[in-house]
Amino acid sequence: MQTRTLPGADFLWLVLRHVLPRRFRRARNFGFLYPNSKRLIQLVQLLLKVNLAAAAAYFKPRPVLTCPGCGGAMKIIATHLAPPPTRRDRPPDGVTECAVM
Repeated sequence: MQTRTLPGADFLWLVLRHVLPRRFRRARNFGFLYPNSKRLIQLVQLLLKVNLAAAAAYFKPRPVLTCPGCGGAMKIIATHLAPPPTRRDRPPDGVTECAVM
């Protein structure tokens, strides 16, 4: 990770580059990119003549997890994720200090 010191105006410029202009909408909320558009995705796949079996064969299966003690196959039954760091724990990516205007 790269860190650097920026004046406040430059930091805001870098952050605001990710904000959409007024009256623009995110494309993923419409059309076949909409999260609940399974029928439309199936229609697009049909029109594009997508072979799902060939697409599934492209991906390699995950390797089987083995127990280091006995060598038997292991099965994941739960996943524990660390909580995300709070805003107070670290500065934003790429910034070591911020000037207050």
